Amino acid sequence: MAVSAADIRKIRDSLPMIREQIAPASSSFYDNLFAIAPELRNLFRGDLDDQGMRFMSTLATIADLLDDPEALGPELEGLARAHAGIGVRAAHFAPMGSALMVTLGEALGPAFTPDLQGAWRAAYDNFAAEMIARGGLT
Repeated sequence: MAVSAADIRKIRDSLPMIREQIAPASSSFYDNLFAIAPELRNLFRGDLDDQGMRFMSTLATIADLLDDPEALGPELEGLARAHAGIGVRAAHFAPMGSALMVTLGEALGPAFTPDLQGAWRAAYDNFAAEMIARGGLT
C-alpha cells in the first residue's frame, strides 16, 4: 500500500516539530515500547539513548524519502537486514508501531491530530510491510 501524497505532505510538515523533540522522543520511544512489549527488551543490548536517536533519525530519513522509491528501497533493505540480524521478527513491528504512535503523540501534543496520526500510521504500516518483505522477516 502506497502512502498518499497528502499523507506525505502531512508527515513532512510534522517533521520540524519532531526534530525539536528528538532527544526526549527517542528516549521515550523505548520506554513506550517496553511498556507495550516488555519481551522485546532483550533485543536491545546497547545504549538505548543512542539507539533511540538512530531510530528517530532513521524515521525522519524515511519520511524524507517516502516519495522516492528508488532511494527508499535500498534504505529499507539495509534496515531489514540489520534488524533480522538482531532477531527482529515480523510480529515485533506491531508493538513498535504502537510505541511510535504513543511517542509521536507525546512529542507533538495537540498537533498530533487523528488525521496526522492516520498519515503516520499509513507510512509506518507501509514501511513495516516493506521491511518484512525485503528482510525475509518471519
